[in-house]
Amino acid sequence: MNTSQSSTELLNLTDTAIAHLTQMVHTKAAVGVVIALEKAGCAGYMYRIEPTDTAPDCSIRLSYGAALQVFVPNESVPRIQGSQLDYQMCQLEKKAVFDNPNVTLACGCGDSVELITAEG
Repeated sequence: MNTSQSSTELLNLTDTAIAHLTQMVHTKAAVGVVIALEKAGCAGYMYRIEPTDTAPDCSIRLSYGAALQVFVPNESVPRIQGSQLDYQMCQLEKKAVFDNPNVTLACGCGDSVELITAEG
């Protein structure tokens, strides 16, 4: 596991996102949250955010205070680099909202994106 990168350089979390993810970890009695981009959806990639019981291998661990650990799989790092995650109320649910400078195209529903990597 690599922890050399600062949290805000890779993935900035708003206070709302930190509170939401911390609650998710607490509710599920998890050690942290995995945030990844995976090939799926009509535009090419979809975000996956889920609690995890173990620190995954081959990932970067980011700390947001004492209560929140976020794990980004190595293969997702170039695609997430420089992003910000917020949670916003959308009708009756909280929804993850990414501001990702690597997005070149988003599908009409907004659930999947096409990306360039931070490496070029």
